[in-house]
Amino acid sequence: MSKIKVVDGRYALVTGASKGLGFAYCEELLKLGYNIIGVARDTKTLESLKQKYPNRDIQHWNMDMSVFDNNHNLFEKAKMYDVEVLINNAGYGVWGYFAESEIEREMNMIDLNIKSLHVLTKLFLNRFQEQGYGRILNIGSMAAFVPGPVFASYYASKAYVWSLGVAINTELKKTKSKIRVVTLCPGPLKTDFWNRSSNQSDAPYHSSIKVMKTSTYAKKSLKAGLKAKKKNFIINGSSNKFVKRITSMVPLSWTLNAVYNYQKER
Repeated sequence: MSKIKVVDGRYALVTGASKGLGFAYCEELLKLGYNIIGVARDTKTLESLKQKYPNRDIQHWNMDMSVFDNNHNLFEKAKMYDVEVLINNAGYGVWGYFAESEIEREMNMIDLNIKSLHVLTKLFLNRFQEQGYGRILNIGSMAAFVPGPVFASYYASKAYVWSLGVAINTELKKTKSKIRVVTLCPGPLKTDFWNRSSNQSDAPYHSSIKVMKTSTYAKKSLKAGLKAKKKNFIINGSSNKFVKRITSMVPLSWTLNAVYNYQKER
């Protein structure tokens, strides 16, 4: 894969940047030569990156993107910077049987996973179209491709992310735009995502599917997403590609049974 060229002084903006995949993306972007704007409810963890990359500008903005007005506030503030890449990474899940899960948490999840991503994608897409360059990477999930019993709302939210991104990127290609909106679809990763999804601070994580190291996934998916020209979405990892292939071939009832059994044991 050829080297990614970064124009000096340009920025990449990452939401959900304080830990897990978002933090890993920030570090990979710094390695590539970008300055970064990291956004999260609490961004103090990004201070460690300032020590490792003293020659890069590392902005860290404390914002809760599930608060709708913060999306417009973020966009207005970001206008002062030459942003070339937006990574919509902020999100979480609400695990459990739908009849029993808390509606307030589900609505907050929808505000973050769907509404925030939607408005930031639209605002930055228009900005990138005006400036003639830019790329949006929306973090979807392997969960986007099937319904998810016992994790229903989260799977549905990622289906929205995938469907929206594929449609937008098709529009951009059909209209000969230089801008791309690429959806990255990770499988299970060992991050704090599960703790928040299960509403437990120290919930044990286990998966019957091979789990890719978060830093490895960030490096591979970022480079693929930044260089994609025709692809609407990207799946990394042989296990994830195998799961996607199998679920498209077998009856839906088989897939639903498999997902149900996998999720209820989490």
